[in-house]
Amino acid sequence: MKLLARTTVIFLLYAAMVAAAGTWVYYTVIRKLYYVYVDRTLTRRKMRVKRSARLELRTPADLAFWHRIDHNVEFVPLAAGQYPARPDQFRDRMMLNTITGQPQQYRQIAEVVRFQGRPYRLEVRTSVLDDGDLLVGITVAGAILLAVLLGGILLIQHVLTRRYWRPFYHTLAVLQQYQLDQHHAPVLAPTDIPEFKALNAALTRVLAKHQRLYHRQREFAENAAHELQTPLAILRTKLDSLVQAPGLTEEQAGHIEPLLAVTQRLTHLCRSLLLLVHLDQQLFFPTETVDLAATLRTQLEQLREQIDAADLTLETDLAPQVLLPVNRSLLDILVSNLVVNAIRHNRPGGVVRVSLTPQLLTVQNTGRPQALPADQLFARFRANPGRPPGSVGLGLPIARQICETSGFLLSYHYEEPGWHQMRVRMK
Repeated sequence: MKLLARTTVIFLLYAAMVAAAGTWVYYTVIRKLYYVYVDRTLTRRKMRVKRSARLELRTPADLAFWHRIDHNVEFVPLAAGQYPARPDQFRDRMMLNTITGQPQQYRQIAEVVRFQGRPYRLEVRTSVLDDGDLLVGITVAGAILLAVLLGGILLIQHVLTRRYWRPFYHTLAVLQQYQLDQHHAPVLAPTDIPEFKALNAALTRVLAKHQRLYHRQREFAENAAHELQTPLAILRTKLDSLVQAPGLTEEQAGHIEPLLAVTQRLTHLCRSLLLLVHLDQQLFFPTETVDLAATLRTQLEQLREQIDAADLTLETDLAPQVLLPVNRSLLDILVSNLVVNAIRHNRPGGVVRVSLTPQLLTVQNTGRPQALPADQLFARFRANPGRPPGSVGLGLPIARQICETSGFLLSYHYEEPGWHQMRVRMK
């Protein structure tokens, strides 16, 4: 749920609670004011009735006649000593409405009066609104006001989102498309809203700084790799000549062989760094239609000696032909890196299994009976105490970069017991 939607929901919930509580408060206050008005009216009318009875009525038949023409005024004869504890009493009662024929709620005041020496209970009443009707009316009015309020909030929120938050969503879209290795800094939309203006200024400054540092580091790696290649080639040539020199003792040869291994590793590292730099720069790699199945067979045949030396069993299940529009050199490096990785990180007597379908290439090997950290597996120069000798730690990062350049998807999976899989999904 978006941020604005969340704030809108919170506002709506708060408005609904306030409306519900406000309905009850309105009902209580209006009911109290209404009954105060009704009681005051009844009290005044009772006083007028008492005065009229004293001045204008003569016999008990006049009292009964008054009730017949106005059923809201009634004189009820009382027996001697039948007096209420409270002289004036207000109470609600249900009575039959003679006009509508339906029971209706009435409010009445009662008082004991004397007429011609006899006690009567004078009851003056009036019809009132039913509590339920009053509550329903207030609730309906509150619901209408709440609906108008909610509709207004949603409309205002929609207008604000489309108008005032447009710079924010533009900046978000630019950041989602931004890549650190692109050549130009992202261009953010101008805005006159101070908060968004400050945000765009901070983002522009941070992105420009990181992009500048990234390009400097990449240039440094590229230049260093280029500059190291020639000295390493000279060093390797000299060491090869020295190994073949006559009169070389066994002790001297033992010192030279580690230097040759280190030189070979540094040469491989320089080539890997240069390849990564070229892939990061998204240089143009010409594509052609290449048969992945034939490439796999060729690479596996070239690595057969290395597989046998590691005492591994090779199992293959390859489709007869899988044609792909891809750069042939990059595809060779991708296949070689995945298979060599499966060989190096295998256990003695283990298995390398390669399967290929028109949509999926799977290279799996036996190994440690636990999954590897997939989020760190493709990191460059990842610290790995179990890294085999001669490995520079760039095989899988290069494989992933080649997949991204070629439009493939490389992922790692683990299956019990101890099967590690590298899957390349061709789109």
